[in-house]
Amino acid sequence: MSPAAAAMRAVVFHGPRDIRLEEKPVPLPGPGEVVVRIGTALTCGTDFKAYRRGHRVLLGDPPSPFGHEMAGTVTAAGPGAEAWKPGTRVVVGNSAPCDGCYYCDRGQNFLCDRLKLHNGAYAEYNLVPANIVRHNLHVLPDSVPFEAAALSEPLACALHAAEEARVQRGETAVVIGAGIMGRLLLGVLKARGAKVIMVGRGRAGLDAAEALGADAVFGSSDGDPVKGVQALTDGRGGDAVFEAVGLPVTWASALAMTRKGGRACLFGGCAAGTEVSIDAHRVHYEALTLFGVFHHTPAYFKAALGLLSSGLIASRGMVEGSIPLSDVPRYFAENADRSLPKTAVVP
Repeated sequence: MSPAAAAMRAVVFHGPRDIRLEEKPVPLPGPGEVVVRIGTALTCGTDFKAYRRGHRVLLGDPPSPFGHEMAGTVTAAGPGAEAWKPGTRVVVGNSAPCDGCYYCDRGQNFLCDRLKLHNGAYAEYNLVPANIVRHNLHVLPDSVPFEAAALSEPLACALHAAEEARVQRGETAVVIGAGIMGRLLLGVLKARGAKVIMVGRGRAGLDAAEALGADAVFGSSDGDPVKGVQALTDGRGGDAVFEAVGLPVTWASALAMTRKGGRACLFGGCAAGTEVSIDAHRVHYEALTLFGVFHHTPAYFKAALGLLSSGLIASRGMVEGSIPLSDVPRYFAENADRSLPKTAVVP
């Protein structure tokens, strides 16, 4: 069937707690563009945050396409993109740099002045922009299921965080948050040779982290997590601590868990306007390094796909269950205020 031969269904974000399944024309590719038939999209904690409160960085001004973790099959390519043959299995990155701004010139292309985040995973078809086709559209080996490949985006973010934190073999890393992002960080940090302590609330997430190789876990029912981490590190704290929740209290905990001279990676994004109280005395006199990490680059995305394809990072246990595209509005409405594992959305 030609992409122009039918309409398609797509989930559209209209505002906080307002997403709708709508009928749209199946897109036609322009110069450099590619149309992908979505095989699997994945739900994401960031999508739930955007659903609850909006997200100008991710979604821009509504109405907006929704969902950003996706893999599928090429159905059509525009002029200049003919190398992408119909039937090619691909995973779609959700951004690409301009290569010409101040930040791109300095190798910080995740901060590109013209960076536009690409959405529309919760749909039957996705029109991939030309700059993403050039930089961040990747051929998917037949051996890798769509579901696993769609994890490339969050895994790329975890790779970025671990690299910015300069985690070395033999160091002790602490991850606050045993959800999917925390467990992807766990896999990346173990691959770098670190000892990893996972801190979380839910027992299920901590049990999953143990199964994936966490060296120690500490739950909220076990007592004060800061004291717990200190007890597990001879009183020092972690060499590198990753906050993967996005709350002021856990940002503060990340600093408290960091050893003298250590690094605190503020990986979980807080809402705009959030303020966090910190012990500035410790930051100065104990030479702490605090930094945020946002997003990824095409290079990290490609590396993430390679790790998933090779099995060096396991995708097992990261996705639980599936829903049809038609159920997405109901699923978000019913689960907006819960912490859930990733779910596959199959058009």
